[in-house]
Amino acid sequence: MKSIDFDEITEERATGRVAAIYEDMRQVLRSTQVNLIYRTLAVHEDYFCAAWDALRPNASIAYFERCADNLRMRMAPPMPPDVPEIGEELEDDFDYSPEDIEAVDGVLDIYNDANPKNLILVAALKGALNGMKIGGIRPGSEADTFALPTGPPASMRAESLVEPTAVGDSLGTIFKEIREATGGLGSVWRALGHHPAFLERVWPFLKEEMAKAGYLITVTQAQGAAAAAAQEFPFAVELSRQQVAGMGLAESEIDVIDQKLDRFIHLIPRTNTLVLLMKAALVGEGRVRRKPFEGE
Repeated sequence: MKSIDFDEITEERATGRVAAIYEDMRQVLRSTQVNLIYRTLAVHEDYFCAAWDALRPNASIAYFERCADNLRMRMAPPMPPDVPEIGEELEDDFDYSPEDIEAVDGVLDIYNDANPKNLILVAALKGALNGMKIGGIRPGSEADTFALPTGPPASMRAESLVEPTAVGDSLGTIFKEIREATGGLGSVWRALGHHPAFLERVWPFLKEEMAKAGYLITVTQAQGAAAAAAQEFPFAVELSRQQVAGMGLAESEIDVIDQKLDRFIHLIPRTNTLVLLMKAALVGEGRVRRKPFEGE
């Protein structure tokens, strides 16, 4: 899939309804960040507001968290026998302290927490827009509809994102290759841009793993699992193309929204599978399958 850059409303520039929804998203999705999918959908304000109204009832309950946890496990690819020990290299060659390693690991945890949630929500919007029945399924357990806690976990950092045009040549080349390999430059890469030594060391390993069949199999299985989770939502997501057109959006704008949803269904599982490979290289394979911010 050809790489594209996304127009977006950044968190800093958001005002009015968009700013209010961004804050609600941070509370409901329990994150210090508003991810790129929402920042680019916010350009289409009426659709964005309707989409969050449709998604919020499911995003705030235990069923959603359980599905996201299961999907996160599916995003872990087969690990090669020779995972590089990048954490040790950073300590030995770049004088990284344990706190520096923890800072990089903290970035990975933010997006490993968010990406499975985002893929399920994007799958729901994509299905609804294209006429699929999304949600309205009686849950298997009453506990599935229990409300989740709100607000980011106490240990979740608030990370800034580097401007891709403001980085040096080496990091700029890596960003270009990431765009070409995954179909876009997700926010995790811009957050990791504050740690160029890590990206420069880990990127060759990631490129090798992306060329393996196990990587693409993992991506495909994650996409299917996200779509299945969305279809089983307890609350219906009713936002078809006809309904969106009834809000006054032109067909051409709806087509752009549809293309953006497609792009993120492509981008998110590719990115998060790489996040888990980076986690293995940074802190060891034993940490890969741990839930981020467990117990917070």
